Amino acid sequence: MSRSRLGLWMLAVLTVVFLLAPIVVIIAVSFNSTALFTFPPPHWSLRWYMSLWDSRSWREAGTFSLVLASLVALTALCLGVPAAYGLARDRFRGRKLLEGLLLSPTVVPSIVLALGLYMLFSPLRLIGTPLGLFLAHTLLALPVVLIIVGAACRRLDPTIELAARSCGATFLKAFWLVVVPAIRPAIISAGAFAFLTSFDEVVLNLFLGGPKTTTLPKKIWESVKFELDPALTAVSTILIAVSIAALLVSIVPKRAASSRATRS
Repeated sequence: MSRSRLGLWMLAVLTVVFLLAPIVVIIAVSFNSTALFTFPPPHWSLRWYMSLWDSRSWREAGTFSLVLASLVALTALCLGVPAAYGLARDRFRGRKLLEGLLLSPTVVPSIVLALGLYMLFSPLRLIGTPLGLFLAHTLLALPVVLIIVGAACRRLDPTIELAARSCGATFLKAFWLVVVPAIRPAIISAGAFAFLTSFDEVVLNLFLGGPKTTTLPKKIWESVKFELDPALTAVSTILIAVSIAALLVSIVPKRAASSRATRS
């Protein structure tokens, strides 16, 4: 191995260690038996995980975040998949403008978007309600679905759909039985990332949330601001686990599709 290649590998390893070290520290400290943030832990324990389970406020925040993120991901897929297909297939006037408007939430800073939604929702009395938070999170997750599914639709061979239509299939039938199975890995990946977009969001929750709509990231932010609870390390570890699980869900279908394509 040449020196340049060895140096490149060493730089890559150091970068990975630099990125993973804080995560490893948080996970290790979450199993600490003492109330101090000590690394490495002097004694290993599930004390702070049991503390989370015994806390009603943490349980309610976690349950609300999971339900909200699941509904947001499902709604973003229902709206984003047909929209991405239409933007990728059709060539109508104003398509670029419409696509830019739909993708604008990814460009606009979160705090600007939160301020705009606050001014919009306030007269409608949606501030502090689950519906208002659901609409805001869906607006934020929809561009993620459009980007991922749109890329898959552009790579899809249109002659496959035309063959189904020539055999007598209607537009909806060809879309459901031909297009959707062909882009299923992208749909699963888009759903996973839409789930993470909602599950990890905190800025919109701070502006639009209320006592009855406390999500897990908002609860973490409040705990960091007003108290230094060692249970935060356990919550952080759970968030890391959920994020890794969602990423695996997005990766596995692509690997399986690639393996089938290689075998065929």
